[in-house]
Amino acid sequence: MKRYITSAYNKFLCPERGKSINNRQRGKKQMDNKELYQLLGMPEVVKERLLFYGNSRIISISDNLFNRLMHRNEWDEAVKDLQELLGEDPDGIKILWELLNLACIYTYPKYLECNISEDIFVDTMKFCTRFLNEHFSYFGSYKFVWAWWFPRQISFNEFRIGALEYEFVDGENREIAIHIPSDADMSIESVLKSMEDFYLFRQTYFPQWDNIQLTCDSWMLMPQLSDLLGNGSNIVTFQKLFKIDSIDYDATWYMGWIYPGFELINDSLPEGTTLQRKLKNYLLEGKKFGIAKGHLIYKS
Repeated sequence: MKRYITSAYNKFLCPERGKSINNRQRGKKQMDNKELYQLLGMPEVVKERLLFYGNSRIISISDNLFNRLMHRNEWDEAVKDLQELLGEDPDGIKILWELLNLACIYTYPKYLECNISEDIFVDTMKFCTRFLNEHFSYFGSYKFVWAWWFPRQISFNEFRIGALEYEFVDGENREIAIHIPSDADMSIESVLKSMEDFYLFRQTYFPQWDNIQLTCDSWMLMPQLSDLLGNGSNIVTFQKLFKIDSIDYDATWYMGWIYPGFELINDSLPEGTTLQRKLKNYLLEGKKFGIAKGHLIYKS
């Protein structure tokens, strides 16, 4: 597979291009797959499955499919085509191997080229490990079901900086979308440090995005949470950094985050946390919840 920069990357060329790299990076073009699995803290059983698939792999990703995986407006169809190429893949290990392999042979060298630290690369790619472990925690098995999201990280569009993830969205409306990982430290100190570090990251590597608005599209911005959790809640404190622009009361994907494994609103919803308990009572009263989108008003 040819590893060349497609036109999608013209706007992402790093100003650090050509800058000398440290001794750890010097001369290193790609990352070994086994090394990546180790750095990401992959569960042993998952590593074994990945290695088994890698040793028995009989397909290859064409240049055309590779390029489509790198273009935002083709991600969805490209991932579907990749899955079709792989055939039966009940635990998602095949597609996980293919995408992690692209991270090794394309994305990691891109980080080196731009002199972005390996720590940021690893923190960004660890979203795979997080979701594998969460699936095991909720369902008792390791399964990768987030292939549809992975092109963001592979294509050099999304980075984890501290507690939060930041996605450069060059779509109909150019924005930088803030994503909140499930393992994020949501204390205000942690959140603000992430934002300050991101501002420096953006200024250093993507100065052409310096004046682009930061947004967040999440259940965590729903205004009802201030009554449910109180003003002392980390989530409510996080909300105050944003101005709400829109609320979608028809969206229900908050269920998968607050009540993993549950889709219906009924008495079976768990009450393991304060949020689960209070939101359950709120929903059983027939009240609406959803997803809010806002833009960041916090200034460093």
